[in-house]
Amino acid sequence: MIRALIFDFNGVLANDDPIHMEAFREVAKLEGLSFTDEEYLDTYLPLNDRDCFKTLFATHARPLTDSKLDDLIRRKSVYYFQAIADKTVLFSEAAAAVKAAALRCPLAIASGARAEEIRHILMHGGLQGCFSAIIAAEDVQFGKPHPEPFLRAHERLSERDHSLGLSDCVAVEDSVGGIQSAHRAGMRCLAIAHSYGPERLRSAGPEWVIDSIADFVSWLEKEVSK
Repeated sequence: MIRALIFDFNGVLANDDPIHMEAFREVAKLEGLSFTDEEYLDTYLPLNDRDCFKTLFATHARPLTDSKLDDLIRRKSVYYFQAIADKTVLFSEAAAAVKAAALRCPLAIASGARAEEIRHILMHGGLQGCFSAIIAAEDVQFGKPHPEPFLRAHERLSERDHSLGLSDCVAVEDSVGGIQSAHRAGMRCLAIAHSYGPERLRSAGPEWVIDSIADFVSWLEKEVSK
């Protein structure tokens, strides 16, 4: 039985993975560093900003202090908000998917994005009241593929329903690292093939795979009881 849904954000509800990649690239370029699109998909896409920059600097054998890391994250956020200004970032079917899901069970977000980014996009999409919990990059010590983001989301949801088990929750993800995070947390996973092809996602063993968020409501009606 599915009693709660925990959504990743970027690449699942928000169509902004390319924007994050370019913002990351702009900041990296100013530091004399670079990466290819393929490297971003293979290595950086599932990571939060902190782990992205730490991995990038380690890959190039460059030292990175905590204060420098904080500055890099701040600068990337500036690029990101400039890029999404006056834009509708949500996938066109995302609002309908979230509203349909909220009628059936509690919802949460477990994302590597920053809280201000998530809340800004939800507010502009009229979805801010649909989620009982939002776990963002600042709320965890370890990002995906570590299970902490999903464990923290479950912890928040279980404050309202103490009987909610980890196996009662289904994560909605778009990356191999996200699927691994969900499974390590003891949850099942629905994978959406927005960022990677279905076969690549299936290699991580999700319980379900759909092609896009446009297929979510059909999956919901089949798998989640009212």
